[in-house]
Amino acid sequence: MSKKAVVFILLIMLLVIVSSGVSLAAQNQKSGWWSPYIGRFNGQWDLSVGTHVWNDHLDLRNLQLRGNMDLAPGLRANMVLRSNEKFDTVDGFDPTFDELYLEKYGFHYGELGTLSASLKVGNMRYLRFPEPDLISLFDQVPGTEDLRFDDAETGYRGEMLTIEYDSKYGLGYHGTGINWDFGSERSGSNLIENYVFYRDKLGKLDLEARAGELQLRHPGGPVERGGRPYHLGRSGPGYSLYLGGNWRGYKAGLLYESIEDEKYDERDTRTGIMVRFAFSKITELLGKVRFDYTRSPEGFVAHIPLLKGRLGDIREEPPENAELVGEIKAERVTTYWQNGQSRNYYEHRLSHWGETGGQDTIVVAETKPWHLRVEALVSPHTSVTSWEEAKEWESDRQGPAQLTQLVTYKFYKVKND
Repeated sequence: MSKKAVVFILLIMLLVIVSSGVSLAAQNQKSGWWSPYIGRFNGQWDLSVGTHVWNDHLDLRNLQLRGNMDLAPGLRANMVLRSNEKFDTVDGFDPTFDELYLEKYGFHYGELGTLSASLKVGNMRYLRFPEPDLISLFDQVPGTEDLRFDDAETGYRGEMLTIEYDSKYGLGYHGTGINWDFGSERSGSNLIENYVFYRDKLGKLDLEARAGELQLRHPGGPVERGGRPYHLGRSGPGYSLYLGGNWRGYKAGLLYESIEDEKYDERDTRTGIMVRFAFSKITELLGKVRFDYTRSPEGFVAHIPLLKGRLGDIREEPPENAELVGEIKAERVTTYWQNGQSRNYYEHRLSHWGETGGQDTIVVAETKPWHLRVEALVSPHTSVTSWEEAKEWESDRQGPAQLTQLVTYKFYKVKND
């Protein structure tokens, strides 16, 4: 993102902060609009550094400062700042934003379902909204080609609008469009996602399906690129199917996806496998240091937390004479690409009850530890009937890992004696 674009976004943030004095009244999740809000200037930040180690190297990389801040009801800022634009070292101080954007978002709860809407302006590297469904756990995330090649662009720069309607019958619609801006090598506007979906839980079975315009993946690993771009953001007509099981907090399942790439006149068919882990001491340990194994380059990855803090007036404990009047449940998410670098960060606001975000409320944040939550693999091969085919499937696979932290914002009011 250019310095001019960064200044533009920061000026908008400043204007919003100065002009915003709106308080959020008590809301009922069962009906009506909800604009999530934990209080003006409230948020959190953390500083960490990545490591990559194998028998021939020990590299420090991706020194990263990230955080988010609420500015007004349904309006917040999100940032992921890295110390330089280099892939495998922290040498040289040349700060650049992996993510920097404003988001205006909200939800409408009705008798037949929920409407969710989000408008992001800036530089983004994460699409999932309002929350990840099972198929989206296979979604490719922007990579690191921009850190290794001068002519490569990754991420989504511009104005991005996402709308989803999820009916109580399992049927729904999801659409994401972008207007490319802020120094992107692309111009104009296009749809990234535009599909109908069905989601259902049949006892111990999970079933999901999508059909419509689905985002295309770019080739990765040893697959020949054939002149195709590194960046994401294109789509084509197709469908995705997921079938899996769930047991005691664990989920595992298979993906089949077929999308027509009209630009290159070919059909991109892929299969995938996913495991979502239950929370445990092992997943907590792996999540705390963001542990992962990478194949290209080969080695073990850890992301070491250095410092963290809270922004604004978020407290650890409520006053003794306060009563609980409302809660917001949230889930913080970051994803790894194949090389073990995490370059995105997002907090999903999932549900609420009672009075939240009023000026006379006291906010207490209860955070769980980070956990390794998901491992998902996708390959351009559809047959694994022999050992050789299985090795070929694995050698060409791609897939993100996902880390999760659960948060509960509790809102209190001081009792009047």
